[in-house]
Amino acid sequence: MKLLSKLIFAVTTIVLLMGLFQYFYFQNQIKTEFQQFLVNQEMGIVDRLEIYFESYYELNHSFQNVEQVLESNQMMMGRRHGGMVGTPMLLNLQVLIANTKGVIIADSKQLYNGKPALEVPGIHRDLLFNNKKVGELIIIREEDLIQQNLVKQFIHSTNSTILLGTMIGSLIAVAVGFIIAKGLTKPIAKLLKGIEKVSSGDTSFRVEVNKKDEFYHLVQAFNHMTEQLAQNERLRQNLMADVAHELRTPLAIIRGKLESIQEGVIEANEKEIMLLVDEVYRLSRLVNNLQQLSLAEAGKLPLNKAPLNVNQFLDKVISNFLALTDDKNITLKKRLLIKEIILPLDEDRMTQVIVNILDNALRHTPRNGEITILSDYDKNTGEVVITISDTGSGIDPKILPTIFDRFSRTDSSRNRDQGGTGLGLSIAKGFVEAHEGTISVTSEIGKGTSFSIRLPSFL
Repeated sequence: MKLLSKLIFAVTTIVLLMGLFQYFYFQNQIKTEFQQFLVNQEMGIVDRLEIYFESYYELNHSFQNVEQVLESNQMMMGRRHGGMVGTPMLLNLQVLIANTKGVIIADSKQLYNGKPALEVPGIHRDLLFNNKKVGELIIIREEDLIQQNLVKQFIHSTNSTILLGTMIGSLIAVAVGFIIAKGLTKPIAKLLKGIEKVSSGDTSFRVEVNKKDEFYHLVQAFNHMTEQLAQNERLRQNLMADVAHELRTPLAIIRGKLESIQEGVIEANEKEIMLLVDEVYRLSRLVNNLQQLSLAEAGKLPLNKAPLNVNQFLDKVISNFLALTDDKNITLKKRLLIKEIILPLDEDRMTQVIVNILDNALRHTPRNGEITILSDYDKNTGEVVITISDTGSGIDPKILPTIFDRFSRTDSSRNRDQGGTGLGLSIAKGFVEAHEGTISVTSEIGKGTSFSIRLPSFL
């Protein structure tokens, strides 16, 4: 059974169960209440009869000829009391009058005349005149078909109304349930279609939803997931293409050189051999970088952590770049604002991080430019912050979001002789995150780039 059918069935079942509950509950409840209503009406008639016969005694100073009144009570009571007892209710009552000696002197049914009042069942009321008992009114209620029919007719009418309301409510519930269920299942159906598309390999499919409810957020999450899958697939394809390209070039050079030497076109002298060795080193470096990056991304990168003075560490790395910056007349500034902080770091890994960033800064900073290294402590987050800024050409905003991706190059026109393999920043990010830190970048075309490394200090 589909979800739509289940929802409609559930709503309809609930309405029907409520209707059946009302039917059986109110059937007994209404019967009891209506019977009580009849009793109350009956007691009202008894009160009126009591008043009437007390008035009769007041007018006649006795109950003489009262039996004649009982024989014609329907007409008399109708005239004196608005016809209230001139209803089928009165036909259901036997009225008796007893004297002060407790002997029945009048009976509307002529059944108890002359008998003691104490032997007569029913409702007994004293008849008073000037607060003195002058007689006794006795009312006997007799069950008959008239009252039974009244109760049955009322209950039948009420039950019919409940059943009709239940049927109408069920129809409305089905209609409303269908509308609600349709609204609930429609985005689910779209989502299922999207899942089928993605499972078949189509990551370009997007689910559209207009209402901003829980389904909207679910669909948005699905679309975001699909976009991530599509992006990951593009990265995978690009990675395969980039790896193949990076491997093809040194292999082609090595193969060409060796074939030329084999054919005698090129002499196997020291210069040619060194060129071959350089390509082998380049190839080995690429493979090693890919391996290190894969370990870092998988969280399996081995770290040889040891207490390391951050300022001394930065001084050591910077000193290795002074000769390179002097060649391009680039000013290398350092501003070490933090105190002597010792962090548990893998010196080799962190050296590679700083070197990769400085190498990029040096490559993209023009002559007479400036590179600044700043170390500081963020009291709010408890992190050591290392910032490397340059006054270089900057990074294209379109490339900036993917700057840490594998084989990402800030300058697409750059060839292999001008740069590395495109893995430097990816490795830097992986190594920093392996130290439970973060790395970010900001850049502006024509003004320069700034990399920020944040490492937890545990102070």
